[in-house]
Amino acid sequence: EPTSEFTWNGQKEVWSILPTTGAEGLVLINDAMGAVMEEQGFTYVKKDAQGNPGNQVQFVEQAISAGNVGALMIAAMSVEMLKDVVQQAIDAGIAVAYLGAQPTDYTIAGCVYTAYEITGMYAVQAAEYWVQNSGANVPKNADGKYEVAIDTYYDIADGVYRSNAMKGTVEKSEILTLVSETTSYGDGALNTAFNNAQSVLNANPDCHIFIAYEPEEAMGIANAIADYCEQTGGLADYCVIPCYAEDNTFKELYAQAEADPASTAIKGYATYGDPPIMDDAGNMVKDPPTQTGEHLADCLLTACGLSDAWNDPNIGGYGGTY
Repeated sequence: EPTSEFTWNGQKEVWSILPTTGAEGLVLINDAMGAVMEEQGFTYVKKDAQGNPGNQVQFVEQAISAGNVGALMIAAMSVEMLKDVVQQAIDAGIAVAYLGAQPTDYTIAGCVYTAYEITGMYAVQAAEYWVQNSGANVPKNADGKYEVAIDTYYDIADGVYRSNAMKGTVEKSEILTLVSETTSYGDGALNTAFNNAQSVLNANPDCHIFIAYEPEEAMGIANAIADYCEQTGGLADYCVIPCYAEDNTFKELYAQAEADPASTAIKGYATYGDPPIMDDAGNMVKDPPTQTGEHLADCLLTACGLSDAWNDPNIGGYGGTY
């Protein structure tokens, strides 16, 4: 079992160092973590790396210099780049947890990790199911396959796994063929995805299936398809599926699609995390992002000696992964 010689510095400020604060689902997770930490007297601060892994390194350096930071949650873009500076933070008594990534040859307080590649695979498989079972009128190419466009993101560890799975699952499919790969993630993703999708539609008029990295990109793509279909019609014959669903506007669009498939190109989604906790009446008591955030808080608070939750035998204590 992992053992720890970590000694907390006693400082009650916790930073979430994020690739972007423009992704609603990521912020929901970290705000849930922050709420738990605040109940323990911590001050919660979000830091936006603006898509630059070097900025994450600088934020850790700043946390060490500040002297009042006792915990860091990092949605690590590069575990290798963070190695040395994170060790310095640990030596300074700062507890460190990662979201969506695991250090390869060094130890931190712990990780909350999802097999993001499965979400990429499932999103493509959902599209396969849709095109075969929805009754939609989707054209095939000369080889008898349906054209697919994917919107990916490779600048964070978990993004590599998910994006590789999206692309690989399309390429291995017997009924799908890849015609476009774009990237829209981060600030302005909605507009970037809109513009990218417009280009895809104009260049590939038979492409009716789009797989998106996250819901914001999916909504931008759906908006572009809606504009395109004002001239061509057939909105029910288009399919947009993201690998994540935690966005309130997206959920409303999906509900519309269930009621009327011709109302939006959104046709499904993959998702991840703990299953929702429901009460006896069927109402959701706790959603997946909240639970993910609480696991991150458990990791940091246990490292700081303020909780025992991370010492669960299934996790293994300091250095373990949920």
